[in-house]
Amino acid sequence: MPAIPDDHVVRVLRPFVAATGPVLRGLRDADPFRLGRLARRRALELQESGGRTPEEAPTSRRGQAARVVRTGRARALDRLATSKLPGTPRWQTMSPEERDDWWVSRVGRFTSVVASIPGIGGALARRLPVSDILGIAAQGLVICAIAGEHGLNGRDEQVRLLASVLFGRDVDPSRHGDPHSADVEREAGELSGTVGEEKEERGRLSALARAVWRMGTTLWGLQSELDRRPKGNRAWRTLANVPVVGAVGSYRSERSGLKRAARAAARWVAREQGRR
Repeated sequence: MPAIPDDHVVRVLRPFVAATGPVLRGLRDADPFRLGRLARRRALELQESGGRTPEEAPTSRRGQAARVVRTGRARALDRLATSKLPGTPRWQTMSPEERDDWWVSRVGRFTSVVASIPGIGGALARRLPVSDILGIAAQGLVICAIAGEHGLNGRDEQVRLLASVLFGRDVDPSRHGDPHSADVEREAGELSGTVGEEKEERGRLSALARAVWRMGTTLWGLQSELDRRPKGNRAWRTLANVPVVGAVGSYRSERSGLKRAARAAARWVAREQGRR
């Protein structure tokens, strides 16, 4: 018999799933260097001009130098306009599988940055394994993002998916109350915090970091189930226990585990859709 009953697993996962909406939007739209905005602007310019930017040939040396600078800038923006960033034309043509890979990269890089922030969890972080908590949060976020990219948007569908991939559990959330109850909404709001409300880019990134940490700690409450979650390559897990280089091993292990979680989630969604 499972150490943690199904109804408790569902109670923990429902607010997590509900909170992923604003957090994933924040991770998708986070643009500290404004690359996404530049890419979208350049894509519109290319559409309006038919891909051409006519310009008279300069005669002076200064004019020629300025033209070289403008040409270099235009080429860099052209690469951005065809990059795999949300809101660009390239994003619209990407397959769900390509978007899955984008989410793995996006979430993995963000959580690795969060792990490097001193005191992200305050006193609590000094008593808990930071990389494990952020690793389980990253896996949960990527799994929900993949579900959304493949059209699986129901909260309880995503709860079932999370329970299966993270804990190897087959749960039936429909037997355990309302996925949109006032308690679920309140707890989800506490997890996501001020994500989506901050106006400054730095404030948004800080709010995202705090939200990801809280989401990881709430899943950490299912600690007896966490040994079942997708793990990284054994070599990286071993390296994580070695002094000095352990941080590198821990990071690579979590990235490897994140990719395995993503593949398992995609397989689960494909099976579920095949039954419909």
